[in-house]
Amino acid sequence: MSRIENLKRLLAPHHLVFIGGSSLEVPINNCKQIGFGGDIYVVNPKTEQIAGYPCYPRLADLPVIPDAAFIAVRAELCVEVVSQLNALGCAGSVCYAAGFSETGPDGAVLQQKLVAAAGDMALVGPNCYGVLNFNRGVALWPDRFGGGPQEKGVAIISQSGNIALNLTMQDRSLPVSHVISVGNQACLGVHDYILPLLEDESVTAIGFYIEGLKDVAAFSEAATVALQKGIPLVVLKAGSSDIGTQLTMSHTSSLAGADDLYQAMFDRLGVIRVYSLAELVETLKLAAIGKLPAGPRVGVLTCSGGDSAMLADLLEVEGLEMPPLTREQEQALSGWLPEFGTLSNPLDYNTAIWGNKEACSAVFGIMLNGNFDAGLLVLDVPLAGTGDDSAWQTTADALIAAYAQGPKSVAVIANLPELLPASTRQRLLEAGITPLQGFRDGVSALGHLVRYQQRRQQVLAQGLLAQLPLCPASACSQVGSMLDEYESKRRLAVFGVGTPNGRLATLPEVADAAASIGFPLVIKGVSDRLAHKTEAGAVVLNLWDAQQAQAAAEAMSQKLVAMGLDDVRFLLEPMIDDAVGELIIGLKRDDQFGLALILGTGGIMVNLLNDSATLLLPTTPEAVAQALDSLKCIELLKGFRGRPEGDLQAVVETVMAVAGFAQENWDSLTELDVNPLLVRPRGKGVVAVDALLRVAG
Repeated sequence: MSRIENLKRLLAPHHLVFIGGSSLEVPINNCKQIGFGGDIYVVNPKTEQIAGYPCYPRLADLPVIPDAAFIAVRAELCVEVVSQLNALGCAGSVCYAAGFSETGPDGAVLQQKLVAAAGDMALVGPNCYGVLNFNRGVALWPDRFGGGPQEKGVAIISQSGNIALNLTMQDRSLPVSHVISVGNQACLGVHDYILPLLEDESVTAIGFYIEGLKDVAAFSEAATVALQKGIPLVVLKAGSSDIGTQLTMSHTSSLAGADDLYQAMFDRLGVIRVYSLAELVETLKLAAIGKLPAGPRVGVLTCSGGDSAMLADLLEVEGLEMPPLTREQEQALSGWLPEFGTLSNPLDYNTAIWGNKEACSAVFGIMLNGNFDAGLLVLDVPLAGTGDDSAWQTTADALIAAYAQGPKSVAVIANLPELLPASTRQRLLEAGITPLQGFRDGVSALGHLVRYQQRRQQVLAQGLLAQLPLCPASACSQVGSMLDEYESKRRLAVFGVGTPNGRLATLPEVADAAASIGFPLVIKGVSDRLAHKTEAGAVVLNLWDAQQAQAAAEAMSQKLVAMGLDDVRFLLEPMIDDAVGELIIGLKRDDQFGLALILGTGGIMVNLLNDSATLLLPTTPEAVAQALDSLKCIELLKGFRGRPEGDLQAVVETVMAVAGFAQENWDSLTELDVNPLLVRPRGKGVVAVDALLRVAG
């Protein structure tokens, strides 16, 4: 069997074997607690029984071939145990032991031996807590945990064992089907767990805690399948670092770091990114329980002006809409609400109908039947022991009754997490209504799911699935050699990047070359050792005759020779005087993502404004157009205050040409910088007036 097929057996085993000493009592008892219905065996040559189960002295003595094993022996012995399990035909194992690659070079060598011993067996870890499957009653887990049996729920994959443990302890009514602590990922990366979970009908969404990915392209492929199936992936990614480690000389190197590339990947694949465990739980809860909102229109029900104002602010931040009530809704509501009530969205249904189930059900139903994609009811239940809360429970019952009459996504939200008790949450869950805890996290969850739906529909409608898996990173470890501007432009022009009609000349040839081009023109020094020409004084603009051009070249030559640049030639190009704006197009290599494409405001403003968007390859014209539209400078390019509109179509075509150049030179190109790309008025195209390439080999 392949490793992934073995992983499926590991996640849903019929026979378990535990190998180790007295520490096995906890995971064995965990299996009893969670309701494992299969066979359990224990192997220990020195003890007769552990946790009430007789011990077999050797793995070879087992009466069956186990589907899954939990190994709790020291690291050095773990390699031999894994080798024996592999030879026996065991599908997979959880290696609880630490002392492998996380400890340094010696541990890394031991981990390599562990991987070799495992072969095609699915090995979780080492240095991990293991696997919980609440749907099948599996607890290959060495510590206490929260949660219980679930028919359906979300799966959680975590690179931190402690965070995985903490998420089982959440008191927010999140139904959890699986928890997987991946540890060192010696054999199985985060991406390997996704496809088996997507095939499990009990899994409604997948949540992640990650600090990085072993294989970005493989994660991309799995995320594409999830997007196609409509199963949301929600990621809490911690940590950020500079992109790559090589020395770079282009402006592009300052525009995107490793975290920007992760964000670009998440945006591209419809992966939802969150920034706290609370936001992760609330977003997963909405994905797991309720119907996903079909669009951004939200109908809000409150009985507090303060709640209405706070929610309105938060919904606007998330880009969610609150359409006004229709005339029909106003007329229907006026029959139930007092004259002093304000009929609007958010609707403050006030205390006149508080505790009246019939009236509340009618009002809630009128709102839910409006022109909204989702309904949101504020409900802050008093703490237990502070008095009778029956009126609040009547409100929940009224919403449940109203929700039963319509197909919309509906959620209840509490201002503070503790003001929605477990008993109320449970009743809402059973009715299909999501109980959200905390205004900010709850509204963020709603915004995330709306954008997820929009992105998924966009991908499916535009047929972009074939473009979604990312190009795998290639093993190009060299910084690369810089090409001069003339050669860089020549190579890009072959792929359709527009460049000025210039000439390359030696110092004695400058005057003749200038006369053949015409005026005004620009002269630039050209050398594969000259990256930043402006700073070196190697650019002179607005030259109007051959004598000016020759004199400028001679003065430039003296300056550059004094700097040790005695091989400089001169590039003469016509001045472009009708540019609407300036952009930068860059490519830079990352060890995980390969070549990343960056589009941003160019020229001297590139580092001042830090206005850029990152695209991963392959890309599409639609994605390029969206990235261009996200830039701060886009209003200038669209004809700001009566200025000419720039040729945005030519910008998109040029970016696609650069992307094509990148894919053609994927294994050797290390860096590219087109800056500035002058955007001319619509219909006149764009011109790359400067370019820098680095190529390995």
